[in-house]
Amino acid sequence: MYLTHQNIEQWVSSSPQAQLPFRQAIHIILKAISNTETLRPFMIMKGGMLLGIFYQNDRYTKDIDFSTGQKLADIDVATFLQTFNDAMDIAETEVNYGMKCKCQSHEIKPNAIGTFPTIVIKIGYAYKNGMNLKQLEKPFSTIIQIDYSLNEPCYNIDSIYIDSETTIQVYALIDVIAEKFRSVLQQKIRKRNREQDIYDLNFLIDNFQDVYTDMKYKILDTLHKKSIGKNLEPLLHQNGMRDPEVKRRSGERYQDLTTTVESLPAFEPTYEKVTQFFESLPWDKFNQQTNKSLIK
Repeated sequence: MYLTHQNIEQWVSSSPQAQLPFRQAIHIILKAISNTETLRPFMIMKGGMLLGIFYQNDRYTKDIDFSTGQKLADIDVATFLQTFNDAMDIAETEVNYGMKCKCQSHEIKPNAIGTFPTIVIKIGYAYKNGMNLKQLEKPFSTIIQIDYSLNEPCYNIDSIYIDSETTIQVYALIDVIAEKFRSVLQQKIRKRNREQDIYDLNFLIDNFQDVYTDMKYKILDTLHKKSIGKNLEPLLHQNGMRDPEVKRRSGERYQDLTTTVESLPAFEPTYEKVTQFFESLPWDKFNQQTNKSLIK
């Protein structure tokens, strides 16, 4: 079946009590982006938080991921952060949770001269009552981390309503699936484990079964586009997911996900299902089309 978008207000109101302040802060952040013409077109939401809020994936994540095709040289970071703070000030009054959100710090990773840098922003949040609000001025206040990936073109974008009036830009599921497969393959190159992507891909495959051939082609095409400059050529083939190191890294900390999901499926059949989906992408057709383009 196709996935059903969930309203963010439903996501907040259905929160366990312990997570309520966190979810309210997420609502303020997304409302701020949706309200602001200089933020909304350039902050494309993706990742686990997107799946959790709008597609009912039960994996709990504390970070929000965004991408933009802009390069670091295109962005005045100080102006961007001030605009973000101003937008959150407005959003706070509109959602009326009695909460304050504020950009506390930022860092560019791996560094400002990298080809694919990420601006890591830490946003503190607290209710506007005495001691809680004072915590916003200190480094140990409650934090939400935003990972804002630059020079990351987005090929298939959807708009999702935050409320009856405003929307945010989000990765279409084609891009979500393509980027998660890229991240799984990149484990071997980056020497980093991405066990959560196997869980998320399994969720998407189970709940997005009407993937027609033309959509699978788009997934494969987007995967190739998103892999440019990532040194993934040795793994960009039909058997790429069978690479022993890719599988080993996917499974090493997979059991750790028991603390963030309601029910964790066994790794081996889950990895096999995800791998078979990857192998079912139209590799031969894609390679033929690519070769024709090169000949022209």
